[in-house]
Amino acid sequence: MVRPDPKASPLVTPGTDLDERARRVLSAVVQDHIGDGAPVGSVAIAKRPELEVSSATVRAVMADLEALGYLEKPHTSAGRVPTPRGYRYYVDALLHLQAPKAQEKELIEKRAQESQDQGAMGMIAETTRLLHSMTRHASVLTLPRADTDRIARIEFVSLREGRVLVVLVTRSGAVQNRLLAPVAGQRPLSPSELTQGMNWLNQLLGDLTLSEARARLDQELLRDRALLQETQARALALGAQAVHVSEGGPEVRIEGQSSLLEEPAWFADVTKVRALFRALEEKQGVVDVLDRVQRAQGLTIFIGKESGIAGEDISVVAAPYRGAGDVVGALGVLGPTRMDYARVIPLVEFTARTVGLALGGALGGDP
Repeated sequence: MVRPDPKASPLVTPGTDLDERARRVLSAVVQDHIGDGAPVGSVAIAKRPELEVSSATVRAVMADLEALGYLEKPHTSAGRVPTPRGYRYYVDALLHLQAPKAQEKELIEKRAQESQDQGAMGMIAETTRLLHSMTRHASVLTLPRADTDRIARIEFVSLREGRVLVVLVTRSGAVQNRLLAPVAGQRPLSPSELTQGMNWLNQLLGDLTLSEARARLDQELLRDRALLQETQARALALGAQAVHVSEGGPEVRIEGQSSLLEEPAWFADVTKVRALFRALEEKQGVVDVLDRVQRAQGLTIFIGKESGIAGEDISVVAAPYRGAGDVVGALGVLGPTRMDYARVIPLVEFTARTVGLALGGALGGDP
């Protein structure tokens, strides 16, 4: 059994990276705290075979880790628990990820496939709901923002009395229908003319975002009408109405907030719980976090106040998902800082990748 040398330099030196012993102690404390949420004592850590040190050595290391802000003592006589800074160091430097189990992957892929009859939006929501049930953390997601969605196709359907049904399908799978009445004094287009105009319009606007499509249409409408065939001019007018959508914020969904009440440490602080649920109800903090994930274009982990949602006891693990190659939304889980990151991170990544593959397959493009 290795004993500490009282004349030796500090086990953990401020301003430097942690030495191997301190890293092992911090990792052990975090893992025990994730397991049951209780403060961790030096005796329990010293019994771990990977340490091979006395409880006195562990106490000294834990004291240094506390001084550096990686651990804290919630009560005078209790053991120590990791701080958000301690969890951040653990996630960044000490974590060993656990690949999802084969049956978990199969279930996620099956849910994505079976829910495609609900449309892209329904499939994304249903698959993320499964993520909640697997992790027991609240699931969060943004559905594709309409204005940045890309056009898959536009269809014109000729109806009675000169009316035209304009159908806009985007790469995310969203479908918008608009029924347009005939313009007074203007002859209705024949079905063949509608097909011709539709094909031309799809060549003009295909794979543009809705914002880009509006700009292209405005540019085309300013051209000399004499240079356009009547069918093309009429198709432009129909297309302009089809791509006119509001530029609101993304739709955010949160599933399974009640699972947050399963965290024992929150039972004693009603004020903290109220603040968290108020923040989730307002959703703006969740919107901001998922927007940051989309901009990062990769899995992102927010621990404690990093998310800006509510206090130091919340973590968010989220990843962007793609549709036809573009990042169109983000999904993930929100839970206590002591979540099992080793298991949660790969599950979130796999779910986001599966959603992207399902979107790409449904639309005939690359995910």
